[in-house]
Amino acid sequence: MTDLLSRVLFRDHLVIILNKPAGLAVHSGPRGKASLEDDFDQLRFGLPRLPALAHRLDADTSGCLVLGRHPKALRKLGRIFSEGLARKTYLAITTSPPPATKDH
Repeated sequence: MTDLLSRVLFRDHLVIILNKPAGLAVHSGPRGKASLEDDFDQLRFGLPRLPALAHRLDADTSGCLVLGRHPKALRKLGRIFSEGLARKTYLAITTSPPPATKDH
């Protein structure tokens, strides 16, 4: 079980934003491995329904994961992500610089 409560960055009545760790899938997929969705029950905060994914992050990617807490909010969030209206920034953190290439 992953402690999701300690990973909540923001929460209101419509959305939850989690700090997703690298190395954990957001949903189980065909192999049925452990995933964040397995532990969404921790994130009800008094609501009768579980939050749902507004988008995905790859298993090896860490970062902000947006969850919808209400069907209407989830539909709107889905449109924002599917239409490319959400701005995503990816950072690579390394212990040493990558090797130089001819172009850079």
